[in-house]
Amino acid sequence: MAQQELVLVLVPAAGLGRRMGGQVRKPYLQLQGLPVLVRTLRLFQCHPLVDEILVLVAADQVAHCRRDIVEAYGLTKVRTVLAGGAERQESVHLGLEALTAADEDIVVIHDGVRPLFAAEQLETLLAVARRDGACLLGVPVTDTIKEVADGRSVATLPRARLWAAQTPQLFRYGRILAAHRQAAQRGYQATDDAALLEWLGQPVTLVADAAGNLKLTRPEDLALADFLLRSADHSAQAAGEEEIEVTPFRIGQGYDVHRLVPGRPLVLGGLTIPHEVGLLGHSDADVLLHALCDALLGAIGAGDLGRHFPDTDPAYKGIASSELLRQVLQLVARRGYRVGNIDATIVAQRPRLAGYIPQMVAQLAACCAIMPEQVNIKATTTETLGFEGRQEGISAQAVVLLISHNGTPSS
Repeated sequence: MAQQELVLVLVPAAGLGRRMGGQVRKPYLQLQGLPVLVRTLRLFQCHPLVDEILVLVAADQVAHCRRDIVEAYGLTKVRTVLAGGAERQESVHLGLEALTAADEDIVVIHDGVRPLFAAEQLETLLAVARRDGACLLGVPVTDTIKEVADGRSVATLPRARLWAAQTPQLFRYGRILAAHRQAAQRGYQATDDAALLEWLGQPVTLVADAAGNLKLTRPEDLALADFLLRSADHSAQAAGEEEIEVTPFRIGQGYDVHRLVPGRPLVLGGLTIPHEVGLLGHSDADVLLHALCDALLGAIGAGDLGRHFPDTDPAYKGIASSELLRQVLQLVARRGYRVGNIDATIVAQRPRLAGYIPQMVAQLAACCAIMPEQVNIKATTTETLGFEGRQEGISAQAVVLLISHNGTPSS
C-alpha cells in the first residue's frame, strides 16, 4: 500500500502591517494574552493530519520567532523558520523552495494573521485538494462591488459570481511550486497563490468558510478578534448544550490505565516512545492524554472520555488521543473556560521516561494554548509493586485548573 502524502503547512508572516500602525509587527501583537502568530500556529500544531510547519518572517525577526514563539510555546511541528521576501508572493516562493516534499504532497498556505480559522475545516479542505489538486477557503460576496476610476464608480460587477478569497489555500506541491517558478521567471505578480494557477489556466476549487476567518489588517480587526474569542462561551447555548454556571475557577482530576501488550506502539503524551510493548486500547491508548481529558471534562461537569468517545464507536478506532484532547478543549472553551495549569503523573516501571518529559510538556502546552511553565509532568515507578511494577500496564493521573475567560489572563 502506497504511503499517504505529507501535509505541509507554510505560514507567511513577514509583512510590515503598515495599516495596523504601532511599533509591533502584526504577528506579535497580543490577542487575549498570546501573540497572534502563536494562536495561528497552534491551529496546525494540534491538528493530527499536519506533519510539518514552515514559518516565514522578516529577516530581522527570524531569531526572535525561533526563540520567543516556536521554542517558548513548544511548537514542535515548526521545523523551519526562514526569512521571507519583500512581498508575500516572494515569501511563499522561498518557503516552497525550502520544503523537502514530493510533487503529490499537500501544501497548506495560511496567513500568519488569520488566528480564527476553524481548524475542523482542514479535513474537508484536504479531501478537496486531494481530489482536485488545488482549493481555497472563501466566502461569497454580499455587498455590491463597484469598479472605481479617479474616485468615481464606472461599473458594477456581477455579485453572483464574486467570492472573497481567504486562506488556507491548499495545493499539490508540484503544481504550486511550478506556478511560482513560472511567475518568478516571467515577472508576474498576483495577490494570492490561487491566482497563479488561474493565470496558467488551471482551475481552483472554492470551499465556503463555515466561520468568521478574520484577517487582522487594521486596529479594529484586533478588537473584533478579541470580541469573537470572548464570546466563545455563548456558543454552548447556541449549540443546544447544557448551560452551567461560569465560576472564576474550576478544578478537575483524571485517572486512566491501559494494559501493555506486544505489537502495539507505546504512545504517551502525544509521543511514540520506543519500547518492546505498547498500550492496548480502542484509540492509541495514550493514558496521559486520556487522564488529562478526563480531568478537563470533570472540571466542567461533563462526564468522562468514554461518554463522549465510546469504545463501541468505530469512528474512534485507532484515533490519535491528541485529536480527542483537541475536541475536549473545544468543549472547555465553549463552556467559557481556558486551561490555567496542568499537573500530571505517569506511573510506569519501564521504560525510563525522564528524557521524553520536556517534549511531552511542550506538546501539551501547545495544544492547551498555555506556556510550558504551566504544565508539569512527573514519571515514577512503583518499586516493582502492583500491575505497573509487574509491567502489566501503565497508569496516569492528572489535575487541571480551569480559568473563566473573564478571569485573570495566563502569563
